[in-house]
Amino acid sequence: MEFLPVLFLVLCAMVFLAGVPLNGYVVFVAGCRLERTVSAVWFWSRAVTDFIFIVFLPIRIISIFVFKIYSIWRLSSTVISFHMFSSTFLLTVLSIDRCILVARPEWARNHRTPCLAFMIALVILALSVGFSLRYGDLSDYLLSPPSISMNFHPDAGRMSAAAVIQILVGFLIPLALILIPILYIVLAAKLRRNSLIQSTNPLKILLGLIPTFFLCWLPYHIFAFLQISDMYRMPLLYIGSAVGCVLTYFSSCLNPIFYLTMEEEFLKYQQRTRNPETTNKLGPELDE
Repeated sequence: MEFLPVLFLVLCAMVFLAGVPLNGYVVFVAGCRLERTVSAVWFWSRAVTDFIFIVFLPIRIISIFVFKIYSIWRLSSTVISFHMFSSTFLLTVLSIDRCILVARPEWARNHRTPCLAFMIALVILALSVGFSLRYGDLSDYLLSPPSISMNFHPDAGRMSAAAVIQILVGFLIPLALILIPILYIVLAAKLRRNSLIQSTNPLKILLGLIPTFFLCWLPYHIFAFLQISDMYRMPLLYIGSAVGCVLTYFSSCLNPIFYLTMEEEFLKYQQRTRNPETTNKLGPELDE
C-alpha cells in the first residue's frame, strides 16, 4: 500500500501536464467561434469548466502532501463539486439543444442564437456554484486524508442527504434527461434516413462526451454511497475513492481529444453547409 501515494502523484502529474494545454487550446479555439455557432458556446463552456478543474489539481495535491490546511482542501473540494454539477448540467442542455434542432428546426432557426446560449451557460455556471457551495463538504469527508478529516466533523444525516442529492442531481437525473433526447435523435436519423444528422460534428462530440463523463464519474458516486451508508472509513473504500477521484480528472483530459479529432470534420461540414445542393437537405443543422 505504500506505493499508492506515489502512484497517485504520478497519475495526477500526467493528467495535469496533458490536461492544461489540451483544455487551454480548446478554450481558445471554441472562444474564437462563440459569435458564430451555438455549439461553440456549449463546448467552450464545457472546456472552461474542465480547464478550471485541471488547474486546481496542484492545489489538491499540495493540500494532501505538503500544506495540510483545511481551507485549501475545502477550496479544491468545492471545485470538484462545481465541475461535477456544471458538466452534467451542460451535457443535459447540449443534448436537449441537439434534440430541438432535429424536432423543431424552424423554431431553432428563428430563436436559437449564440447570445441566448451564452446566457443559458452563465445561468448553468451560477447554479453549479450554488450547488457546489452547498454540497462541497461531501468531498471533504469522502476524499480527505486523516490529517485533514480530523478538522471536519460531519453530521451523519447531513452527509447522507448530500450524497443522495449529488448522485441524483449530479448523475442519475441528468443521465436520464440526456439519454431521452439522444435516443430521439438516433431514431429520427434512422427513420428519416438522413446521414447528415448522424454525421454532424457536434452530435459526434456529444456521443463521445456522454459515456466518457458518466463512466469516469461512476466510481466516485459508488464509493461515495458506500462510505456514506456506514459513515466510517475502510482502507479499501479510501483507496477506491482515491481511484475515483483520479478518474474524474482523467475525464477532463479525454474531452479535448473529442474536440480536436473532430476539428477536420468540422471544416468539411462547414464546406457542405455552404453548398446549396446540400444545404436544402441539411435540415436542423443549419447553423453549425
